[in-house]
Amino acid sequence: MSHGKSNELMGSSTESFEDAMAQILARANKTLRGIRALDVINKHLVVSKAGQLEYYVRAYLQFDMTPPDQLHL
Repeated sequence: MSHGKSNELMGSSTESFEDAMAQILARANKTLRGIRALDVINKHLVVSKAGQLEYYVRAYLQFDMTPPDQLHL
């Protein structure tokens, strides 16, 4: 039986929305296994007074969880 979980995460970048999503995945890959999907909820762009762009992505990250009988406790 497969167990899954979904967490809402934020990513940001000065490059692009795609890079902001890559930041989310890069951070998640450090601690999670079995990442299945990244569902984008919202994207927005902030423009500073100096004209600098900051791309933000809010997304649900879906990943598998290890069944309790397979945990290494």
